[in-house]
Amino acid sequence: MSTVNVNQIKNLNNNVTVDISTDNKVVVSGSNNFTVDSDGDVGATGNIGAGTVSPTVAVDARNKTDAIALPRGTTAQRPTAVAGMMRWNSTSGAAEIYNGAEWIEVITDYIPSGSTTLG
Repeated sequence: MSTVNVNQIKNLNNNVTVDISTDNKVVVSGSNNFTVDSDGDVGATGNIGAGTVSPTVAVDARNKTDAIALPRGTTAQRPTAVAGMMRWNSTSGAAEIYNGAEWIEVITDYIPSGSTTLG
């Protein structure tokens, strides 16, 4: 088997470029830039679709019928929060949302003491 080293590939119309020449990243440039770095981190300046080639919002999985897995961790592992963040708290066993001031649990069918309810 042979190895071919290519730093940059462009399509015939020069409107899509695949560049692997810098910082151990694969960068696909075009109308929506897309990057995968050597750690497996993925980024995009356009919308990302799962089950669709025409995503209409930042993360679009509307054509899928299974589920979206939330980031998860213990209470001690909560990230530096920004309003609107949502995660699964493995300490409390509940989904939680950061409202800009505090993390609040999303309650469905019970109200444990000390919980904040939405709705």
